Amino acid sequence: MTGAVLTAVTGHRATVTLENAGKLNAMSLAMWAELEASVTRLGRDEALRCIVIRGQGDAAFSAGADISEFAELRSTFDQVVAFHENHVLKCLKALAECPVPTVAAIQGACFGGGLEIAAVCDIRLAHEAARFGAPVGRLGFPLAIAETQALFRLVGPATLAEMLIQGAVYDAPRAYEKGLLTRVAPAGEFEAALEAVVDGIARSGIGAARSHKQQIRRLMTDPSPVTREERLRHYAFAETDEYREGVRRFLARTEA
Repeated sequence: MTGAVLTAVTGHRATVTLENAGKLNAMSLAMWAELEASVTRLGRDEALRCIVIRGQGDAAFSAGADISEFAELRSTFDQVVAFHENHVLKCLKALAECPVPTVAAIQGACFGGGLEIAAVCDIRLAHEAARFGAPVGRLGFPLAIAETQALFRLVGPATLAEMLIQGAVYDAPRAYEKGLLTRVAPAGEFEAALEAVVDGIARSGIGAARSHKQQIRRLMTDPSPVTREERLRHYAFAETDEYREGVRRFLARTEA
């Protein structure tokens, strides 16, 4: 097993770093399990406002799968099923359903599994020199169907066909045009742009930000009309101290 997932919490934010030295932070089986465990644990922190996911160094967010494990861990049907169902999907589900807003801070290569991780984050900020793709067909296998869902929701069938069937690789400006990214930061401004994103999230109430994340995910994944039960559940903010205090502060500023 190679690689590691490093987690650090500072104040209202957590930073989760994908690290696989010499392999462009490629995701090993152990790293998928560690990332799922870390995100699940952080999601239980009711005071946490933001989780930033990034790669170690500036050469890669993650270049995808750790190919060195394939012969041992992904060489049979049963192994492939176990890898995707018990590790990759569970990790992506934990990220998508984590109540804390997530930011993918992308530098360098973002391919395959790395792109899947970024796609389930709420906000995707990229350095202008980052590159994106999922040309796994060139290795003789398709992207797992359940793992294409988040990408499909972001870019639609035409772009997804270009990425998967043609094997297209995009630079950051092109990926932004395709809808993969929230923002592209110029060289020399990436860290400042990341801080601005985190600060913007932190200025919202914790409950409000988490409710907005939940609403967006619901609308993206379920095309059915919002029910009265759902609407009433979201109105519960009216009984919170966060709501009362936010209104009080706003009125105090406007009346000063």
